[in-house]
Amino acid sequence: MFKNFSLSILALIFFLFSISSLAQVNQKKIDTEFSRAVKLYDAREFISALSGFEKIINEYDLNSKTTAAYFFTIKILIEKKEYEGAWKLITEFLENYPSSKYTEEIRILFVKLNLDNYEYYDALKEIAFLIARTKSILYRLDAKDIGEKIARNYLSSSDLKKLSDSFTSDKVKPYLLLLLAKSYFKEKERENALVTLSQILQKYPSSEESAEAKNLYDNPIVPDEESGGKSYIGVLLPLQNDENDYPTSAAADEILQGVKFAVAEFNKGRDVKIGIIIRDTKNNEDEINEIRNELGSNSSIKVILGPIFSNEVRVTIKTFNGTNLLIISPTATDNDLTAVSENFFQANPPLAVRGKIMAQYVFFVENKKNMAVLNSIDGYSPLIAASFIEEFEKLGGTIKVKETYKSNSFSLSEPISRIVAVDILLEAPDTLQGIYIPLADKVDATAILSQMGQDSLYLPIFGNQDWFSARGFESAPGLSNMLTFSSDYFIDFNDNDYQEFSERFSKVYGKDPGRNVLYGYDVAKYLLTVMANIVPGRLAIKNKILSGMVSNGYHNNISFDENRVNRFLNIVRYRDGVFELIEKFHSGN
Repeated sequence: MFKNFSLSILALIFFLFSISSLAQVNQKKIDTEFSRAVKLYDAREFISALSGFEKIINEYDLNSKTTAAYFFTIKILIEKKEYEGAWKLITEFLENYPSSKYTEEIRILFVKLNLDNYEYYDALKEIAFLIARTKSILYRLDAKDIGEKIARNYLSSSDLKKLSDSFTSDKVKPYLLLLLAKSYFKEKERENALVTLSQILQKYPSSEESAEAKNLYDNPIVPDEESGGKSYIGVLLPLQNDENDYPTSAAADEILQGVKFAVAEFNKGRDVKIGIIIRDTKNNEDEINEIRNELGSNSSIKVILGPIFSNEVRVTIKTFNGTNLLIISPTATDNDLTAVSENFFQANPPLAVRGKIMAQYVFFVENKKNMAVLNSIDGYSPLIAASFIEEFEKLGGTIKVKETYKSNSFSLSEPISRIVAVDILLEAPDTLQGIYIPLADKVDATAILSQMGQDSLYLPIFGNQDWFSARGFESAPGLSNMLTFSSDYFIDFNDNDYQEFSERFSKVYGKDPGRNVLYGYDVAKYLLTVMANIVPGRLAIKNKILSGMVSNGYHNNISFDENRVNRFLNIVRYRDGVFELIEKFHSGN
């Protein structure tokens, strides 16, 4: 009997030891999986990272990495705009892990999710929950700052009254009352504002908001100094006016015509109108400095449209630094301009970004995973090619071969023959599915198409805007009909809306609207739409632009994110002598 008992004890010990060993093995496996997924996330390889995090959540029992995996999964889903999935996971997390150390981070993500979906009331409600529950001073202060911006720019006093009435916590109630009082001031309801401030002073005298409430009660002024008076867009263009004050720059004049026409159409029938103040930069630094001294401190100027050349844009954003005026250029394409100032927005995607956007289109829409790249060693071709390659490989695609050529040399035999040789050696499914060719000069297109035809390299061709003005398509119809490229403009002359717009414009200016007119018109229309739906203070305008609002344009759509670069680019296809718009492609981050 004793012997049997001993054997039972040994068996139990062995069983427990086995369980412990298995748990250690599983935890080590989980830790390895999690570390790999985090590295993929840091490299912005979101699809691969997502697979790893989801595996930890779904295939393993609750472990030390479960809640962290939720956090990263939700971040990726929001990044990919998969809002329904993110919403489901956030709700699941907050129900199952309310005491997790990631709870506050998840609530911040919930705020971002609501903001991305223009659910401003729900975003502030979530911030209120965070303020009420967090033990972190930093989280509380950051949350209050974000909440004030939301309340100021997107919510009415009735929204804030409803939200304030739904909370009773001493931590959050005075905060919401203060936001409500400021909203009443903004809406010129002075008495309601004072009554609300008195509630804070009487019921919450020890709150963080009491000092500011006391100051506002004793000095009852409208907090938003920009809320009154007429709003203007400052238009800065290198018109190069002559002695009779007539523009000598045709491009700048046409852009100005588009701006004026957009403003005239917007203001028609409106009681509250938005004006423009036009200044000639003369593409001169001293002139821009004088304009800054004149307009920079004028609170009725809400935003600057222009200039149009990258060099004068660079001068302008440096000169206007400190004025908090937003500057949006319709045409500048230098790659580093948004790094110069946080108040600069680029409506025309810079060259490096165009390569990135085309890579996203080729990978996600055309479903190409194995590509060749052929670029010139001259001009901007290497920059665009490098941008394409970096993004394509980051997404998970493979560049099987990369070759270069000298622009205008018309010697394409060697690089194309090397691409053909690589393609011959590849076996399915790794064979080439397309070739990206960003031109540096449109004259190279004929030689490229001719040599590809001679070497029987019949692959879908993807390219940049220079293909728009290239020649020689008719000499290689088989290849030409496989051409798709990106462009910052495409005018659909057969579109009914465009035809009606063109007719209205020609009645005013006696001519059809050209490309430059549309650059000016579409950006002005975008800004006017932004300013129409909010109290047009400079900060409110910036926050609205950063919300990702989309404006449909005739030459291209416009939408910005935190990178402050337009995320739209036209994708154009050549078929049988005709350029066709495939889509106005909205890129990811």
